[in-house]
Amino acid sequence: MKLHSRSLVTVALFAQLGLLACSSDPKPNTVDSVENSGTIGLSLQLAPGENVTSAAYTITGPKSYTSSGTIALASSTTLSTTIGGIPAGMGYSITITATTTDGSTTCAGSASFDVTAHATTQAIVRLDCHESARTGSVEVNGVLNTCPVIDAIGSNPSEVVVGGTLALTASAHDTDNGPSPLGYLWSVSSGTLSSATASNPTFTCVSPGIVTVTLTVGDGDPSAACKDVLSETVTCTALSTGGSGGASGSGGASSGGSGGATAGAGGSGGASPAAALTLSVDPGVSASTASINQGTAIGEGSLNGATPFTLTNLAADPNNTQTITSSVNPFSSVGHVPDAAFGLCDYSGATPKRISYVTGAKFETTAPGSAGADPMVPMAPFYFPLVYNTTNTVIGNAFGGQSPIIGLFDWRPKDTDEALVAAESDDNGKTWFFMQTVLELFPDLTNPIDGGFTATATATGCPTTIGGTNLGNTSANGSTGDDGWGHASIIQLPGVGNVKTGQFLYMLDRSAANIDLAPLEVINLSASSNKFPIWNTNNTSPGNNDIKSIATALTNSPGTAGTANAVVVKQTSGLLNPDGILAVFPTSPTAAAGSPVTVLYVQKILNGDNTGSTALPLAQQCAKAPFSGKTNHDISNVRLATTTDGINFTDLGIVNGLNDPTTVDYNKTRWVSPRGTLLDVNGDGSRWGLLFSAGNCLDGDSDAFHYIGYAESTDMKNWTVYNDINSPIASINTITTKNQSNGATVTIPANPGLVPTQAWFGQRLYAPTATQIDATHLSMTFAGYAAQTPANNLLGYRQIGNVVLTVSKALPPGVPNNINTH
Repeated sequence: MKLHSRSLVTVALFAQLGLLACSSDPKPNTVDSVENSGTIGLSLQLAPGENVTSAAYTITGPKSYTSSGTIALASSTTLSTTIGGIPAGMGYSITITATTTDGSTTCAGSASFDVTAHATTQAIVRLDCHESARTGSVEVNGVLNTCPVIDAIGSNPSEVVVGGTLALTASAHDTDNGPSPLGYLWSVSSGTLSSATASNPTFTCVSPGIVTVTLTVGDGDPSAACKDVLSETVTCTALSTGGSGGASGSGGASSGGSGGATAGAGGSGGASPAAALTLSVDPGVSASTASINQGTAIGEGSLNGATPFTLTNLAADPNNTQTITSSVNPFSSVGHVPDAAFGLCDYSGATPKRISYVTGAKFETTAPGSAGADPMVPMAPFYFPLVYNTTNTVIGNAFGGQSPIIGLFDWRPKDTDEALVAAESDDNGKTWFFMQTVLELFPDLTNPIDGGFTATATATGCPTTIGGTNLGNTSANGSTGDDGWGHASIIQLPGVGNVKTGQFLYMLDRSAANIDLAPLEVINLSASSNKFPIWNTNNTSPGNNDIKSIATALTNSPGTAGTANAVVVKQTSGLLNPDGILAVFPTSPTAAAGSPVTVLYVQKILNGDNTGSTALPLAQQCAKAPFSGKTNHDISNVRLATTTDGINFTDLGIVNGLNDPTTVDYNKTRWVSPRGTLLDVNGDGSRWGLLFSAGNCLDGDSDAFHYIGYAESTDMKNWTVYNDINSPIASINTITTKNQSNGATVTIPANPGLVPTQAWFGQRLYAPTATQIDATHLSMTFAGYAAQTPANNLLGYRQIGNVVLTVSKALPPGVPNNINTH
């Protein structure tokens, strides 16, 4: 019998003999069984739902009458029965109980009735049915367990030869200290560990390659399921067979002294592999600031313009409120500069005028300091140099009488016109001569000498007042704040004759809407003009100037003064978030046209470590830098790419070993700057050396300005760093502070740089770009400044400097080759 979950069940009792039919309507039975007895009829009204197979009853009455039994219900839909043989009398009661087969519901009830002889008495029994409880409660007493955290893992060194060992270290904490000490479990993708469970084991390399080291830390609570996991990579290098490269270096890896970054092959070596080339600075050699002529441009005299203003002009301006405390060092000063337009603009009249520093005649061929020579002034505010050798610019433009080197520089006054400047040096980068009109995004149209297009224009590029800036302008006066080209690079495609048909100039558009966002822009130099400074022919005819200002990469017009043909500016494709080309791998002089050129470039993903698909765990994001208070979330990757046409690139992926974009350790490198120099160490492409600049969370700036380092690679993809942040070629001032990775006090750099730090690059240094003086000496030009965050004070502006480095083995002629020249 099915029973719904109802609380009331009805039983009918009838004074009849025999069993009633399965119906809610009792039917009388006419058969008398006992003369002085009666019968009750039962009818249990059940709703469908639950299953009841039997019911039990008990009848009690007068004179201690008792009767009991069960009612079979397995095949019934209602409970009904007739019970006979009950003595006639008054005061009877019946109790009925029933339980569903699953035990979830019980029913019980009782009723009183009287029995009449020879009759069936009807009785209604109310049965209350009770379901078993379906839910319950549990009392929970929580026990809190804070999971352990790995703060950092480290390796010393991070690269060893096969068979060598390195020390692994771990820093972890457990806030609640757990029920037992922290448990360490190390694993490696190859190689062996002295102990997998020690907190600081040693690792032994067994085969060359990149090895992933993984640490798991638990707090020893068997009932807890939380553990922290962190991985690091180390490099195992095949053992070098030696050679002539540097066994005599006295410094070794840790000294950072004049002997170089590491012991050479055949030397004591230690655990670190030998570098094929070590770098040093000869006794008595120090870095010096570079100078530029203040006056005539090489090539066309006044028709080609003149050097843009420098800090010397700024300091001499009568409106300048800053006091210069040194006649030879413009960075030695007190006070503030009201506006960087001083020296660029003249406010003596009713309206500001652009100042042009044109002196002398057509060529500057007089040695500095001689009668009639242009004055030489410190090369500031210049920045981000690209220096390279060329045979395309003729000898004799300046006083040196030797094959010149060419330099491209960002020119960056504050909140005025930024630009790209070309210059030439005949003394290996110590002094420079202005060669080309600045390439401004928004040129000063009133002044064709300074790069404008027409002498009839009314714009000056000057802020309207002495104390004003161009920050809010939208080119209404020919200028906006920080609106220039920057990060210039050049690629020369292989093939006979491509010296004038296959050179491409790459720049970043640094206008307010595009800064750090737009792709690299590219100009085919030979298609635009055959007289860019690379092969200046000194043509004096108006309209035959070299490239002048380029209004914007998108409008492309008009690009060349006095000509009908606009300079064509295109956008590159295939490079991922490029911040600039780091270096160009030279091709063989016999390589056919159409052969690919390979480059290293820097990918910068703005705010990449805390947004989007590249977001990193909080522990891998920089905290505020301890002194500047800056926090930077950019991701920097060094990548390989190739091109056959100079415009379209194929990305080949991230290189290994130069930086770790997840590290917060002040002893390691997080960011790399997009300017460096490649050295073909053996002259055959079998081993590459790389000068680069880099930094980390200690600076809080992805511009990567902390140190200049050196690395080597045999395959372009995997790099081993020999001069790192703690044994640098050059570094900013020494800093002692608490390391973000583990809270330990750390001094950076641990060893002095090969080049002693000077005030003018004591807060930032960037962009090492080197050329060859002779087989064992390199002239390294770089940028630096004395205040970490540029501001209105003269200390905040960029200065170009130079130092001569000595290499441990003779380099073939033409090394380095910064633009793939032949």
